[in-house]
Amino acid sequence: MASSPLHHPFLAALSPLLLTAAMSSHAGELQRYRFDRSHSQIVFFIGHLGFSQAIGRLRLGPGHFSFDDEDWSRPTVDAAVNLDSLDMGEAKWTDAVKAGQLLDVTRYPQARYTSRSVEKVDGNNGVIHGELTLHGKTIPLDLVITFNMAARDPYTFKDKVGFSARTWLNRGDFGIKRYQGVIGEGVEVRIEVEGILDNTIGD
Repeated sequence: MASSPLHHPFLAALSPLLLTAAMSSHAGELQRYRFDRSHSQIVFFIGHLGFSQAIGRLRLGPGHFSFDDEDWSRPTVDAAVNLDSLDMGEAKWTDAVKAGQLLDVTRYPQARYTSRSVEKVDGNNGVIHGELTLHGKTIPLDLVITFNMAARDPYTFKDKVGFSARTWLNRGDFGIKRYQGVIGEGVEVRIEVEGILDNTIGD
Protein backbone atom coordinates (compact mmCIF):
# COMPACT_ATOMS: atom_id res chain seq x y z
CA MET A 1 0.00 0.00 0.00
CA ALA A 2 1.33 3.46 -0.93
CA SER A 3 2.13 5.70 2.00
CA SER A 4 -0.10 8.72 2.67
CA PRO A 5 1.34 12.04 1.43
CA LEU A 6 0.96 13.30 5.01
CA HIS A 7 3.39 10.61 6.16
CA HIS A 8 5.83 10.71 3.25
CA PRO A 9 9.34 10.56 4.79
CA PHE A 10 10.62 13.40 2.61
CA LEU A 11 7.80 15.74 3.66
CA ALA A 12 8.15 14.67 7.28
CA ALA A 13 11.81 15.64 7.22
CA LEU A 14 11.22 18.82 5.24
CA SER A 15 8.28 20.26 7.20
CA PRO A 16 10.28 21.49 10.25
CA LEU A 17 12.73 23.20 7.91
CA LEU A 18 9.91 24.89 6.01
CA LEU A 19 8.34 26.04 9.27
CA THR A 20 11.60 27.48 10.59
CA ALA A 21 12.42 29.21 7.31
CA ALA A 22 8.97 30.74 6.96
CA MET A 23 8.85 32.02 10.52
CA SER A 24 12.39 33.41 10.57
CA SER A 25 12.10 35.13 7.20
CA HIS A 26 9.00 37.10 8.23
CA ALA A 27 9.53 37.60 11.96
CA GLY A 28 9.11 41.21 13.00
CA GLU A 29 7.65 42.32 9.66
CA LEU A 30 4.09 43.42 8.92
CA GLN A 31 2.97 40.96 6.27
CA ARG A 32 -0.21 41.08 4.21
CA TYR A 33 -2.33 38.00 3.56
CA ARG A 34 -5.36 37.17 1.45
CA PHE A 35 -7.84 34.68 2.78
CA ASP A 36 -7.44 31.10 1.65
CA ARG A 37 -11.16 30.71 1.07
CA SER A 38 -10.89 26.96 0.52
CA HIS A 39 -9.63 26.49 4.08
CA SER A 40 -11.45 29.27 5.93
CA GLN A 41 -14.94 28.83 7.36
CA ILE A 42 -17.41 30.44 9.72
CA VAL A 43 -19.64 28.27 11.89
CA PHE A 44 -22.35 29.65 14.16
CA PHE A 45 -24.66 28.22 16.80
CA ILE A 46 -28.12 29.54 17.69
CA GLY A 47 -30.85 28.10 19.88
CA HIS A 48 -33.86 26.33 18.32
CA LEU A 49 -36.92 26.16 20.61
CA GLY A 50 -34.66 25.24 23.49
CA PHE A 51 -34.17 21.77 22.06
CA SER A 52 -30.75 22.28 20.49
CA GLN A 53 -28.20 24.67 19.11
CA ALA A 54 -28.83 24.88 15.37
CA ILE A 55 -25.61 25.00 13.36
CA GLY A 56 -25.00 27.17 10.31
CA ARG A 57 -22.01 27.58 8.03
CA LEU A 58 -20.86 30.56 6.01
CA ARG A 59 -18.01 31.20 3.61
CA LEU A 60 -15.69 34.18 3.57
CA GLY A 61 -15.90 36.50 0.61
CA PRO A 62 -13.17 38.87 -0.58
CA GLY A 63 -10.85 40.19 2.08
CA HIS A 64 -7.38 40.41 3.52
CA PHE A 65 -5.49 40.97 6.74
CA SER A 66 -2.02 41.92 7.92
CA PHE A 67 -0.01 40.42 10.76
CA ASP A 68 3.26 40.95 12.61
CA ASP A 69 3.97 38.18 15.11
CA GLU A 70 6.26 40.47 17.13
CA ASP A 71 3.94 43.50 17.31
CA TRP A 72 0.26 42.74 17.64
CA SER A 73 -0.64 46.44 17.73
CA ARG A 74 -0.05 46.71 13.97
CA PRO A 75 -2.27 44.05 12.30
CA THR A 76 -5.50 44.91 10.47
CA VAL A 77 -8.47 42.89 9.18
CA ASP A 78 -10.97 43.58 6.40
CA ALA A 79 -13.23 40.62 5.69
CA ALA A 80 -16.46 40.16 3.75
CA VAL A 81 -18.86 37.28 4.37
CA ASN A 82 -21.09 36.00 1.55
CA LEU A 83 -24.46 35.51 3.26
CA ASP A 84 -25.87 33.64 0.28
CA SER A 85 -23.34 30.89 1.10
CA LEU A 86 -25.36 30.06 4.22
CA ASP A 87 -25.93 26.36 4.85
CA MET A 88 -28.13 25.29 7.77
CA GLY A 89 -27.87 21.63 6.83
CA GLU A 90 -31.33 21.38 5.21
CA ALA A 91 -32.59 23.27 2.16
CA LYS A 92 -35.92 24.58 3.52
CA TRP A 93 -34.36 25.65 6.80
CA THR A 94 -31.53 27.38 4.90
CA ASP A 95 -34.02 29.21 2.65
CA ALA A 96 -36.06 30.33 5.67
CA VAL A 97 -33.03 31.88 7.36
CA LYS A 98 -31.97 33.59 4.11
CA ALA A 99 -35.45 35.05 3.58
CA GLY A 100 -36.59 38.60 4.25
CA GLN A 101 -37.87 37.97 7.78
CA LEU A 102 -34.39 36.99 8.97
CA LEU A 103 -31.09 37.62 7.10
CA ASP A 104 -32.78 39.04 3.97
CA VAL A 105 -29.79 38.14 1.79
CA THR A 106 -31.39 39.61 -1.34
CA ARG A 107 -31.24 43.04 0.24
CA TYR A 108 -28.11 42.46 2.34
CA PRO A 109 -25.93 39.97 0.41
CA GLN A 110 -22.78 40.53 2.45
CA ALA A 111 -21.64 41.16 5.99
CA ARG A 112 -18.33 42.90 6.61
CA TYR A 113 -15.91 42.93 9.53
CA THR A 114 -13.16 45.53 9.89
CA SER A 115 -10.68 45.92 12.72
CA ARG A 116 -9.96 49.07 14.70
CA SER A 117 -7.14 47.62 16.82
CA VAL A 118 -5.61 44.33 17.92
CA GLU A 119 -4.58 43.52 21.47
CA LYS A 120 -2.26 40.70 22.51
CA VAL A 121 -3.43 39.06 25.73
CA ASP A 122 -0.84 36.33 26.32
CA GLY A 123 1.19 33.84 24.32
CA ASN A 124 -0.60 33.29 21.02
CA ASN A 125 -3.92 34.73 22.21
CA GLY A 126 -5.41 38.13 21.59
CA VAL A 127 -8.49 40.21 20.84
CA ILE A 128 -9.44 42.05 17.68
CA HIS A 129 -11.50 45.14 18.44
CA GLY A 130 -13.55 45.91 15.36
CA GLU A 131 -16.94 46.53 13.79
CA LEU A 132 -19.41 44.19 12.11
CA THR A 133 -21.77 45.47 9.45
CA LEU A 134 -24.75 43.12 9.14
CA HIS A 135 -28.32 43.65 7.95
CA GLY A 136 -27.65 47.35 7.37
CA LYS A 137 -26.31 48.07 10.86
CA THR A 138 -22.70 48.56 12.01
CA ILE A 139 -21.93 47.61 15.62
CA PRO A 140 -18.66 47.21 17.57
CA LEU A 141 -17.69 43.55 17.92
CA ASP A 142 -14.60 41.91 19.43
CA LEU A 143 -13.09 38.65 18.18
CA VAL A 144 -11.12 36.47 20.60
CA ILE A 145 -8.29 35.01 18.50
CA THR A 146 -5.56 32.40 18.71
CA PHE A 147 -2.56 32.53 16.37
CA ASN A 148 -2.03 28.88 15.43
CA MET A 149 1.10 28.88 13.29
CA ALA A 150 3.07 30.39 10.42
CA ALA A 151 4.70 28.05 7.92
CA ARG A 152 5.15 27.17 4.29
CA ASP A 153 2.39 24.95 2.95
CA PRO A 154 4.22 21.77 1.85
CA TYR A 155 1.74 21.22 -0.99
CA THR A 156 1.42 24.70 -2.50
CA PHE A 157 4.84 26.00 -1.32
CA LYS A 158 3.14 29.25 -0.30
CA ASP A 159 3.76 30.97 3.03
CA LYS A 160 0.66 30.86 5.21
CA VAL A 161 -0.62 31.69 8.67
CA GLY A 162 -3.56 30.22 10.54
CA PHE A 163 -5.90 31.61 13.19
CA SER A 164 -8.89 30.46 15.20
CA ALA A 165 -11.42 33.04 16.42
CA ARG A 166 -14.60 33.17 18.45
CA THR A 167 -17.21 35.80 19.23
CA TRP A 168 -20.74 36.19 20.50
CA LEU A 169 -23.45 38.56 19.27
CA ASN A 170 -27.15 39.31 19.70
CA ARG A 171 -29.10 39.15 16.44
CA GLY A 172 -31.60 41.70 17.73
CA ASP A 173 -28.85 44.34 17.86
CA PHE A 174 -28.76 44.11 14.06
CA GLY A 175 -32.51 44.41 13.67
CA ILE A 176 -33.04 40.66 13.09
CA LYS A 177 -35.89 40.21 15.57
CA ARG A 178 -38.43 37.84 14.06
CA TYR A 179 -39.36 34.47 15.57
CA GLN A 180 -38.40 35.30 19.13
CA GLY A 181 -39.05 32.27 21.29
CA VAL A 182 -38.42 30.00 18.32
CA ILE A 183 -34.93 31.09 17.37
CA GLY A 184 -32.51 32.20 20.07
CA GLU A 185 -31.26 35.76 20.43
CA GLY A 186 -27.63 34.98 21.23
CA VAL A 187 -25.33 33.66 18.51
CA GLU A 188 -21.97 31.99 19.10
CA VAL A 189 -19.62 32.35 16.13
CA ARG A 190 -16.47 30.33 15.51
CA ILE A 191 -14.05 31.13 12.70
CA GLU A 192 -11.13 29.20 11.23
CA VAL A 193 -8.88 31.19 8.91
CA GLU A 194 -5.86 30.44 6.77
CA GLY A 195 -4.13 33.32 5.03
CA ILE A 196 -1.80 33.19 2.03
CA LEU A 197 1.09 35.66 2.01
CA ASP A 198 0.43 38.32 -0.62
CA ASN A 199 2.27 41.59 -0.09
CA THR A 200 0.90 42.97 -3.37
CA ILE A 201 -2.38 43.73 -1.57
CA GLY A 202 -2.89 47.45 -1.48
CA ASP A 203 -0.30 48.18 -4.20
